[in-house]
Amino acid sequence: MDFKTYAIETFEIAQWNVLKAIFRLHPEDFTRSISPDFNDIRWMIGHLTNHMDSIFNYRCQGKRVLDKKMIEFFSTGAAKAPDRGEFPLSIKKLIDFYLEISNSSIDYLTNLAEEKFDDLPDFGENNTETIIEMLQRITLHLLGHVGQIYNIKRMIGKGGYFVAGVKKKMREDSKAKWLKWWNDNKEKYT
Repeated sequence: MDFKTYAIETFEIAQWNVLKAIFRLHPEDFTRSISPDFNDIRWMIGHLTNHMDSIFNYRCQGKRVLDKKMIEFFSTGAAKAPDRGEFPLSIKKLIDFYLEISNSSIDYLTNLAEEKFDDLPDFGENNTETIIEMLQRITLHLLGHVGQIYNIKRMIGKGGYFVAGVKKKMREDSKAKWLKWWNDNKEKYT
């Protein structure tokens, strides 16, 4: 496997594990708080979506999908900004944004020439990390929050395990099952 494919597949595994972590959660599970200093699951999904949007849309392509209100809301966690205000969108819309930005991130990376992975991104200010370094950062960020999501799930009586989806065929089959579940149930998350 070449370097580019390996890096993108590792990112896809991390993205998939976020979806796997929220599979079959009830709407109220997304807002459960286990501590005042610990963000709920819906905030983590927004935070990760914001990070992907910041890297692959803004820094790499000069555009943003998320609006300014959402960018500000998801930038800082509960411990640093306990009075963020009202959650800016439904869980349904949030997960749809996660899926949209995940897919566009993979499309961007897939179409990027391998030699460009070692370049600094074209947009944004004070970029000190190359595209591959940012890809490593977001991959680790996704998996870090997956661990936190599973911690919350255990604290509220839900189970689960991770990291899964290393085998591409298994990941694709599981994601198809996840997407069917989501499309069948997303209206419950409005």
